[in-house]
Amino acid sequence: MRLTKEDQQALNTTLAPYLADDAVRQMASYTQHGTVSTLSHCMNVARTSLWLSRKLHLNVDTKTMLVGALLHDFFLYDWHGAGWRHSYRHAERACRNAVAHFDVDEQTQHVIRCHMWPMGIMHVPVTREAVLVNLSDKYNSLHETLFQRH
Repeated sequence: MRLTKEDQQALNTTLAPYLADDAVRQMASYTQHGTVSTLSHCMNVARTSLWLSRKLHLNVDTKTMLVGALLHDFFLYDWHGAGWRHSYRHAERACRNAVAHFDVDEQTQHVIRCHMWPMGIMHVPVTREAVLVNLSDKYNSLHETLFQRH
């Protein structure tokens, strides 16, 4: 999937202040799936969410969606030794970190909290932005795990 120049510019402009932050850059030091870092995974989810919203002609709050996508796995630890609870708890940890570091709004918090649905049954995505990030996360997680291992 390729973004238009305009969409790539929107992605870069929207996420630049977050990508300049040391804590966000720290995500590059953790492996998420296969050989993909957590930061790269989150950027993949942001790109896919934006691409999908454009292809489906959905009216979304682009900033909410992109920031939620970037910060959806902002838990800041290596999850590989964290045990099975990580799958159920990391969305809330990422949300707390996003609020503490960036004071993200309620809509963005919803995107972050819902990205694990249906695994996290308590947080159902009810906005377009949350649904797109949820679907994009599933797609990218599968692709990275199966095809980006070397």
